[in-house]
Amino acid sequence: MPMRVFVTGASGYLGAAIAARLVKSDCEVQGLVRSEEKAELVASLGVKPLIGDLEKPETFLSDLKNNDAVVHAALRSNETARLDRLALETIRAGVADGRVRHVLYTSGVWVHGDTEGRTEDETATLHPAEYSAWRPAHEEAALDMVEQEAHVTVMRPGMVYGGIGGEFDHWFREAREKKLVTYPGDGSQHWSVVHLADVAEGYRLALEHARGGSRYLLVDESRFTVRELAEAVAHAAEATAQPSDPVQLKEKRGLYGAAMLLDQRLTAAKARRELGWVPRHTSFVNEAPDLYGDWRAGERTAVA
Repeated sequence: MPMRVFVTGASGYLGAAIAARLVKSDCEVQGLVRSEEKAELVASLGVKPLIGDLEKPETFLSDLKNNDAVVHAALRSNETARLDRLALETIRAGVADGRVRHVLYTSGVWVHGDTEGRTEDETATLHPAEYSAWRPAHEEAALDMVEQEAHVTVMRPGMVYGGIGGEFDHWFREAREKKLVTYPGDGSQHWSVVHLADVAEGYRLALEHARGGSRYLLVDESRFTVRELAEAVAHAAEATAQPSDPVQLKEKRGLYGAAMLLDQRLTAAKARRELGWVPRHTSFVNEAPDLYGDWRAGERTAVA
């Protein structure tokens, strides 16, 4: 009998990719969305849509309870911490009074803060960026569901690229529209990146093989600087890469902008070892022309 999986944020950049991958692995996937338009999108992926809102647990709790697993991938830019806490409380109710026995909670690499030249794994002491200061406590809240006999896994994807959406979407769009790629600061910092398809595969493997109570980083092990990443996009799009003033970046994008200046070197050795996760995409720089081409194709499809 196929596993029944409930995905929050199923129409989002990350959630849609995860939901689609689970469908291909023969899971019965139900996706939480907020509109008829988004429902049509996830239905096209083979996902059963449910229109509801994290703000209103009563709109989806009864359905969530009737699933074997929950993948929490929803992310909103406004009041993220409050909504995430509410989502965790709702998932907890599904565990306590439903059939939910597997929970995949989405965190992120910014809980590691600036690694200051070190390569860190899941055992590192966390010094989160201010933007993600609330995340470690929410990871612990998710893992507390283990006490209710739930199989809980915390996922920490890196800076995700591929397709339409994510932070790199801004670079591709700016390159097409302005023939510029503006990167944060002087670009000497490193980002730990990962392709969207590889993230989705990591979630599938975690759902099948992860040990309860575990955390997993998902990064491709490349060590490119932000400047190198930006220059690769610029070259692919026949644009010019240019640095940005850190002060102005923080004024414009706040704590998120400050987090973009972090220097991070992380390893996904644990996911490789325990889940058998092997990313197919390992070099953003080498793949930049194809990535830009895929993005352009996606843009045309979206407009059509």
